[in-house]
Amino acid sequence: MLFASTRPSGTASAHTGNRRTASARQLLSASIAALLTTSLLGLASQASSAAPRPVPAAGHGPVIMIPGMTGSPANMNTMKSNLQTNGWPSNRLFTWTDSSSMTQDLAKAAQELSAKVDQVRSQTGADKVVLATWSASTLAARYYIKNLDGADKVSQYVGFAGPQHGTANNGCQWYVSCQQFASPNTPFLQALNNPSEVPFNEKIDYLTIRSTADYNATPTDTAKLAGADENYLMSGPMAPNHLMIISNATALAKMRSFITAHEND
Repeated sequence: MLFASTRPSGTASAHTGNRRTASARQLLSASIAALLTTSLLGLASQASSAAPRPVPAAGHGPVIMIPGMTGSPANMNTMKSNLQTNGWPSNRLFTWTDSSSMTQDLAKAAQELSAKVDQVRSQTGADKVVLATWSASTLAARYYIKNLDGADKVSQYVGFAGPQHGTANNGCQWYVSCQQFASPNTPFLQALNNPSEVPFNEKIDYLTIRSTADYNATPTDTAKLAGADENYLMSGPMAPNHLMIISNATALAKMRSFITAHEND
């Protein structure tokens, strides 16, 4: 048989009250801990979901390398490797072309270039990019700078073998872009080259590279831009043709030295 407790009734009541008070304190502490944990998790979630823009890397700015008509980004791989070998980080080097491989209206290609520049700026955290262009893309890039939003997003323009004033080798006019640079007097080039061939040159540094052995962009001086910071001519028996100029060691060295010299302008 179990016997009832022999403790005085007042003592039992006091112990019961103490147990209830301790239990309440434990519940309150647990509630506060749970609230703090939930708040911290919420803050962590907000921090992870709001991805900040990357901090720009020190040193060279990003370079976007663009091939010419019917070309592919792979055409620029030698240039890309050359820059990387000479100190440009791989995550600052981009090869790209528009959806038509520069065969469509070059104004449309310039619109697509605008989107690419914005994507590179967002990815790298850089304010401005260098455009390294070849052949027909030299024109799309200048259109972007002059007529769209490129003036404040491009630091340097490098044009390899561009038909800046048309070309005598224009038997490609089934392409819209070729029609646009088929002669110096096309409406596209007349509008692009006036009143200045180097739009916003107070903000952007311009380099052109041309060769006497180039039989695509002819005559040779079609690739010059009046008012450019430098128009570099390659001549002699080692001068590269239109296809080889973008992988020629001398031409690439000129591009690198120009970019480096003007990076702090």
